[in-house]
Amino acid sequence: MKLKTRLYLGFGLVLLVMTIILAIVINMFITQNSQVDEIVRDRYEKIRLSNLIRYEIGIIGRELNKLAIIEDYEPGREKLKTLELSYYSINETLVSLERMANRDDVYVLLSDLKTDFVGYKTLVDTILAMDPTRTTSELRIQLQEAEVRRVIIVDKIDELISVQEDAMEETLHESEATNNQAMFYITIFTIVGIIVGCGMAFFIVRLFTQRLDRVKNVMRSIDYNEEKYPRIEYITKDEIGEIAIAYNEMANALEVHERAEREYKEDIEEQNWLKTKITELSLMSQGMLDLTSLSTHYIHSLSKIVQAHYGVIYKKEDFESQQILTKLSSYAFVQDTHTTVGKGKILVGEGLVGQCALDNQTIVLDAVPSDYIKISSGLGETEPRNLMIVPISFEGEVLAVLELASVRGFTKIEQDFIQQASNQLGVTLNRVEKHLQVQQLLEESQTLNEELQTQSEELQMQQEELRTMNDELEAQYRTSEQKTFELEKYQNELEVKNQEIVLGSRYKSEFLANMSHELRTPLNSLIILAQMLYENKDTNLTQKQVEYASTIYSSGNDLLQLINDILDLSKIESGKVDIVQGEVVVDEIIVTAERQFLPISKKKDIDFIIEKEENLPTIIFTDDQKLNQILKNLLSNAFKFTESGHVVLKLGIASRSEKHQAGQYLAFSVTDTGTGIPKAKQELIFDAFMQADGTTSRKYGGTGLGLSISKELAELLGGYLVLQSEEGIGSTFTLYLPL
Repeated sequence: MKLKTRLYLGFGLVLLVMTIILAIVINMFITQNSQVDEIVRDRYEKIRLSNLIRYEIGIIGRELNKLAIIEDYEPGREKLKTLELSYYSINETLVSLERMANRDDVYVLLSDLKTDFVGYKTLVDTILAMDPTRTTSELRIQLQEAEVRRVIIVDKIDELISVQEDAMEETLHESEATNNQAMFYITIFTIVGIIVGCGMAFFIVRLFTQRLDRVKNVMRSIDYNEEKYPRIEYITKDEIGEIAIAYNEMANALEVHERAEREYKEDIEEQNWLKTKITELSLMSQGMLDLTSLSTHYIHSLSKIVQAHYGVIYKKEDFESQQILTKLSSYAFVQDTHTTVGKGKILVGEGLVGQCALDNQTIVLDAVPSDYIKISSGLGETEPRNLMIVPISFEGEVLAVLELASVRGFTKIEQDFIQQASNQLGVTLNRVEKHLQVQQLLEESQTLNEELQTQSEELQMQQEELRTMNDELEAQYRTSEQKTFELEKYQNELEVKNQEIVLGSRYKSEFLANMSHELRTPLNSLIILAQMLYENKDTNLTQKQVEYASTIYSSGNDLLQLINDILDLSKIESGKVDIVQGEVVVDEIIVTAERQFLPISKKKDIDFIIEKEENLPTIIFTDDQKLNQILKNLLSNAFKFTESGHVVLKLGIASRSEKHQAGQYLAFSVTDTGTGIPKAKQELIFDAFMQADGTTSRKYGGTGLGLSISKELAELLGGYLVLQSEEGIGSTFTLYLPL
C-alpha cells in the first residue's frame, strides 16, 4: 500500500467516522420525517376516508329517515342519483382503504365493513323500490333493520378510526426510540473515530521514518569502484517502494553499462589482436614465391598463434579426371602407415576434409572421436578435443583446405582469426600460382620464340603462295558481293509478295464472310421450304416427291453447316474470334454432352459412357461456347465413324512434361471403337478439307473442317489436341486445357 494511500486512509477514517455520525443523524431525521409523514399522510388519510364513509352512510340514512317521517314521500331522480353517487363513493373509498391496509386487523375490519355495506345497500335498494303491495308496517320494519345495519357500519368505522389512532401512537413511540438510539451511536462512533485517527497517524509516521532510514543506509553503502551495486529490498508497493524500485533499476542500468563498456573494451582488444596477427601473417608471406615454403611458414605461424597442436594444409589438384587433395605442408603431423589416420591424399568429397572442399563450408568438431589423429610428443600422445576444417578459397573457388586440431577448444576470436587467415592464404596462394603460371608461360614463350624464328623462313616461302591465293580470294569476294546484292533484291521481292499474300488473305476472309452471309439468307429459305415439303402436312405430295424434298432438306443443312464451318475457319485465320473467359461448371459440360449425344447413341445402338475422376475442380475458367463446340465436333466424329461398340467421354487431370507444354491440364478424352485412322494420315486430318478417306466413294460424309476448327479453337483457349489411333481398333482425341 502506498504512503499516500495510507495518509488518505488515516484521514479518510476520521472523515468516515464523521460521515457515519452525520449519516446517522440524517437517517434519524429522515426516519422521524417519514414517521411524521406516515402519521400525517397515511394515518390521516385513512381516518379521512373512514370519516368519508361515515358521511356517505349518513346521507343514505337521512333519506331513509325522510321515508319514515314523511308519509307518501317519494325520493326524486336527483335524490336517487345522489344515493348512487354515495354508493359509488363508499365503494371507491373501501377499495382505497384495502389498498392502503398494512395490518391484518385493519384488513379484517375492512372486509367485515365491506360485507355489511353490501347487505345495507341491498336493503336500502329494496326499501327505495316502492313496492305498492308493501304495507306501512312492513316499511317500518325494513327501515328499523336498515337503521340497525347503519349503526353497525358506523360502529365499525369508529373501530377502524380507533385502530388508526392507536397506530399513530405506536409510530410516535418508535420515533422517540429511534432518536435515542441514534444519539447513542453518535457518541460511540465519535469516540472510536478519535482513537482510530490518532493510532493511524502514529503508525504512518513510524512506518515512513523506518523505510526512509533503510533507503538512506543502502545508498550510503554504495562503493563506486565495485561493479556490483547493493540493492534495496522492498516489501510493499508504496512511494518508498517505488523509490527502491527506481534505485534498483538505476543500479541494474549502471551494471549493464559497466558490463557493456567492459565487453566493448574486450572486443576492441580482440579486434586489435586479430588485425595485428593477420598483418604479421601477411608480412611473413610477402616475397615468397614457392607454395611449399609459403604453406609451411603459414601453418607453423598460424598453429603457434592459435595454440593448435596439429595442422595440415591440403592443396586441391586435378589427377586423372578426378580432383584430389594432396598434403602440401603440416605442423606436428605423424604419418601412420598401418591405418588410414593422417592421409597424404584425399578425394574431394571423401571424409570431412573432402566434404569441406566440396561444400566450401567450415566444419567445427567439439567432440573428436577417440580413434582420430593423436597429438604426440617424446613423452607420449593424447587425443585432441577440438577440430576445425576450413576451406581456403579465392573468389568462390576452393584452392586448398586447412585442418587444425587442439587439446583445448578454439575460442570464438581464434575461430574468426583462422577464418580470416584462410581467406588471406587463399589470396596469397592464388597470387603465387598466378606467378608460377606466368613464369611457366615465359619459359614456354622463349621456346616458342625459337620455334617461330625457325618457322619464319617457312612463312616467307608460303607468303608468295598466299599472295596468289589472295588474288583468287579477291575475285571470289567480288563474285560474292554480286550474289549478296542479288539476294537482297530477292528478299525485297519476297517481302512485297508476303504483303500481297497477307492482303489477299484478309480479302479472302472478308469475301468468305460476306459470301457466307449472302448464301445463308436464300439457303435458310430453301431449307424452310424443303422442310415444309418434307413434312407434307397437306398430304398432297407423292412418296417420291417427299423423298426429293427430304434430300433437298438434308443437302441444304449440310451446305449450311459447311458455310458455318468455312465462316468459323475464316474468322480464326483472320484473328477475329474473341475468347470470352468466364466461370464454367464442369458438371454442366457433362450434362450438355449427355443431353446432345445420348439420343444419337440410342438411335445407333452404341454405348455412350461418361467417366469423371474424383479430383476434378468444380469450376474452370475458359470460354464455355468454344469448349462445347470442340467437344461437339469430337463427339460427332466419334459417333459418325463408330458402327458398333462404345464412345467414351473421360474427364481427368493430366500432367505434361513436353517442352512448351509442361504443367497441369484438364484433359477431355473422346475414345471410340470406330474405323481408326492410319498413321500416315493422322497429321493430315487436322488440315482444312482433309479426311482420312478423301476419295469420292468414301462411306462417310462431312466437310473435313471440324477437326481443323477444333485444333485452332484449342490453341486459342491455351490448350492443344492430341490424337492416338490405330486402324481398325479406334481413335482417342484428347483436348488439354491448362489449369
